[in-house]
Amino acid sequence: MQMKWIWIVLLATPAYAQEAITEGSDDEATKTDLRLTLSSFLFRETGSDGAPLVDMGAPVASASPIRRYFGDLRAELTDGGFELDARVRQTTSQRFQSGADGGGEYEIRTLRQRIGSEKTALYIGRQYIDAVGATKIDGLAFVRKLNKTWSGTLFAGAFPQLGSRSLDTDYPEIEGESALVPITGGLGASYSAGTIHGSLGAGAVYTMQDVPGATSSEASRVFVTSTGYARPMRWLDVYHFALADVAGNAGANLTNGSLGINAQLTSSLQLNAAVNHVSTDLLQIAARNTIEDPDPNAMGIVQNNIAIVRVSQDLVRGGASVALARQRFEISVSSGLRRRPGVSVDLADGSSVAFPESKNADVSITILDRRSIAKLRASATATVFYPLGDEGPNRSRGSMVRLVLGRTFADSRGEIEADVMAERFRDATGGGMCTTSMDVFSCYGASKVTAGQAGALASWRVGREWLVILDSHVGARSVSGTVDTPRAYSVTAFARLQWRYR
Repeated sequence: MQMKWIWIVLLATPAYAQEAITEGSDDEATKTDLRLTLSSFLFRETGSDGAPLVDMGAPVASASPIRRYFGDLRAELTDGGFELDARVRQTTSQRFQSGADGGGEYEIRTLRQRIGSEKTALYIGRQYIDAVGATKIDGLAFVRKLNKTWSGTLFAGAFPQLGSRSLDTDYPEIEGESALVPITGGLGASYSAGTIHGSLGAGAVYTMQDVPGATSSEASRVFVTSTGYARPMRWLDVYHFALADVAGNAGANLTNGSLGINAQLTSSLQLNAAVNHVSTDLLQIAARNTIEDPDPNAMGIVQNNIAIVRVSQDLVRGGASVALARQRFEISVSSGLRRRPGVSVDLADGSSVAFPESKNADVSITILDRRSIAKLRASATATVFYPLGDEGPNRSRGSMVRLVLGRTFADSRGEIEADVMAERFRDATGGGMCTTSMDVFSCYGASKVTAGQAGALASWRVGREWLVILDSHVGARSVSGTVDTPRAYSVTAFARLQWRYR
């Protein structure tokens, strides 16, 4: 009921606020940009069943039982100080969907009205606070341009659940009673001066509702953010992003951090490097609310397989590109190192399963010919993946190759691209005697996967308003190891029709 009340207010606000604009030119207030995008997607996988694992047992399916389909209509509108970005998606009835658990998804990404001018404005509705790490809110944001370099932002409102893609899941119910509506607020400062741009911000999230068994640290979160881009030299770009929790269930923790550089040393040589850290980003009480109530007959033990575990990953990546023969050819080499720290998962019986630290690396090389035979743009990529260290299950090593041929036509209004890909992975360790699925180190990590895929992507811009995109791929996959399964075949199709008025 609370969620419905919030959206009645927000949906009614733009009509009132449109009359309240007191600053800005007539041209600004009447400027209209409308984009409608209709998309559809289909995935299906088929394959014969394998032999049962035990006598008189059920056959083993080699293909995914999921047939996924969705139709998606998205509307984007800006009209003076009004902004709307909304999406309606109809999925299959199965629950294996992103966002809502099957059926329809009704998402409002942005719905806000500006009162005032771009120099001093109050924004009302659903919006992203870019100055504070693109925090999503349903509420108010006051923005004031302080001078030519700095502007400030104050915001407050309700905080939709992270990861939600439908109004049905923005504010989930607490034990089937009321909606969980956290509140949020904060401030940010943005700067822009020549070749330097960025922002600094701080925000907090707090749940005022009484959730049985929840601690105060689960119901609150305080975080700070920083983004930036700079060009200290003509040939060097530096950028960063950081979001860090300073209070809450996770304590002081870097949730998301990136630092990178791009260096164009000469017209033919480009270097790039980046470091990235990603951790679990959530309000603990919202994640906790997705766990089913404890079974009263099982002494408080939760009767499902859901556990809240914070997992992070670190990535270091670097590469170089060299252009040859007057930019016709380009050779690119890149490499990456990934690390996931050890993770311990507590079980209902008081024991735990510890997954050791995992590290792996990859090396890729790409050769591009921009003016190949028959005016084609051709590229070939080869990538090798390999594990680092000796511990842990699922330590896969493998290789992948991909060939792409593309060409534009009709004065570059249309483009078609065909590609073929093949990959092979073999687990490097594990694969002992598998007697129970709880023994993850024996039952996993002894498989060999071979897969291939081929298809084409075509786009066509019809006039100034219309864009058509079509994509279709077919693939095959085989798995052998602890359990051999027959080959599975897949088909993927995507279509998009877009119309724009401006």
